[in-house]
Amino acid sequence: MTKLAIHGGPKAKSVPYGNSNRYGEEELAQLREAIDSGRLMGPGGKVAEFEAALCGYFGAKHAIMVTSGTAALHTALTALGVSEGDEVITTPMTDIGTVAAILALHAIPVFADIDLETRLISPQSVRERISSRTKVVITVHMSGLVCHMDSFRAIRQESGIKILEDCAQAHGGKYNGDWLGTMGDAAGFSMNESKQMTTGDGGFVFTDDDETGQIARLFRDKTYIRDQNIARGDQPILFFAPNYRPTGLQGAVGLAQLSKLEWVVRRRAEIVSRYYEELSSLPYLELPSLIEGGEPSFWPLSTRYTGDTRVTRDDLARALRAEGLLVDTGMSPANNILRTRLIREKRYYPLTDTVPTFWRDTEYDSDSCPNVDELQRTVLRMPVDQRYTDRDIDETIRATKKVWEYYCG
Repeated sequence: MTKLAIHGGPKAKSVPYGNSNRYGEEELAQLREAIDSGRLMGPGGKVAEFEAALCGYFGAKHAIMVTSGTAALHTALTALGVSEGDEVITTPMTDIGTVAAILALHAIPVFADIDLETRLISPQSVRERISSRTKVVITVHMSGLVCHMDSFRAIRQESGIKILEDCAQAHGGKYNGDWLGTMGDAAGFSMNESKQMTTGDGGFVFTDDDETGQIARLFRDKTYIRDQNIARGDQPILFFAPNYRPTGLQGAVGLAQLSKLEWVVRRRAEIVSRYYEELSSLPYLELPSLIEGGEPSFWPLSTRYTGDTRVTRDDLARALRAEGLLVDTGMSPANNILRTRLIREKRYYPLTDTVPTFWRDTEYDSDSCPNVDELQRTVLRMPVDQRYTDRDIDETIRATKKVWEYYCG
């Protein structure tokens, strides 16, 4: 066997991963139109065009573009009626933006565990955490994997609790033929530069409910009514709302990116299919269980090392990186939000220890989601990107097998 690179041998990954510019002539053409229009301020112009294109592509009744994925979730929760003291159930294995959107409304985040096999929020754990104060459940389609939406729709049917799909990492995924983001009461998407669709930063909300859509549009624009019949000075200012308006530049780039989404999702699926075909037989390497009817929109693939402690996950990660692989050992910037200072100390403000009234009586158990901790202890995220060449994937698989043979036999 060839000596491992970490021991001085040659790297299995002989060339850098493909990293071509995601933006090109399509984006430039749309941006030129936006500039030539002389109007870059939303919510009209290219923003409205992009929203219409999203509705046409995904079949959503309402699409509301905003400035980030966090803004999308904040907007959606507001439009679904969440207010101070309400409880919102989600997973502590998500981007902090999911939780920030809850806390921004002075609502209380409640954390459900994940299913270790699917890597996603567990419907059973959600059921165990429902109380009389539960208003919304946020289903996080983490890493583009597909939550078991039938189970969550059953919860909604039984309880009246609303479902918000967090699709920040799941553009273009499907469940039983339906697009992710069209099965809950609303959905929030991110479009930062790591996502399947990107406008540099940005986001959007989906809903099929007219009232929810109307509130979301008002909320992202300080409740201004964009009606020429409203004279300047006569705005009623209906309720508190921030300014989450995107610009026409973001809308223009979004239009071009949407035209590429089908190819992006298909190429990522081809890469992941090879991982399943060529790596699933390696000992102690566990790939996610994909639910029946799910068509993921893959992000980096969250494999797990399940061997004993004589070889650790971190040993394997160091060896794989030495071979030239882009592997991660965390699912998100904060491995388990329950263990962050924000949640442990309920530290809402940066310069005072004062806990806001709405949060004072809430207690959190940092150990209450053991499957999240176990996944974070064992995860190895394999690289997935539509810009990777077949050679990139050949060498990634070859390097993984090389390292595994040395450490695991």
